[in-house]
Amino acid sequence: MNVLGLITQFSGLRVAHQCSRLAPPIFPGLRCIHMSARLNAEPLKKKKRLDPAILRMREERRKRRIEKGIRQLKKHAKKHKPIEEMEVAPKLQKEIGLRHRTLPVLDHETCQLREAMQRAWTVYCKRMHENEASMVERVVAAQQKALDMLQEESPELYQAAVQVDEGLLPFKLKAVVSTPPIKNYEVPDGKYVDTTKKWRP
Repeated sequence: MNVLGLITQFSGLRVAHQCSRLAPPIFPGLRCIHMSARLNAEPLKKKKRLDPAILRMREERRKRRIEKGIRQLKKHAKKHKPIEEMEVAPKLQKEIGLRHRTLPVLDHETCQLREAMQRAWTVYCKRMHENEASMVERVVAAQQKALDMLQEESPELYQAAVQVDEGLLPFKLKAVVSTPPIKNYEVPDGKYVDTTKKWRP
């Protein structure tokens, strides 16, 4: 059997055919033997084929779960989170019948009198606001006129007059810069229990 033909049967060996004539006649082809890297690969796993009924059942189950979530969102869409400060205590809700008051029915003359009083009060407030606004306008106009005349007479006095008076409002505040230590104060270890109420729609 030819040695060159035997060598070419191995998958990991590569032989150059043009070098066979250069090899000695006793061991032809030995000089042209080259080792190539083996590529070890795992055979592909066969993909399991599931029953179409099982796939359809899974799809329907997922669809029902999504529809249930949508119904829950629609059910609680208009329900807001309650505010404890604005909620009525259950005890007061039970006593709502005892606390209910019936308002007296007013006659026509009383209603007319209240409307007249409300109208008179509105007119009085309007006139008071107009008087205050006109008074402020007169004071501002007189002040501006005096400043203009002062500027014409003496620019130095005008500059001194328009300066901000720091002592107009003598207000002083001494804030606390340090907190005194508390006697027999036990420092917490950092753990605490959250008592915040959880709300679920």
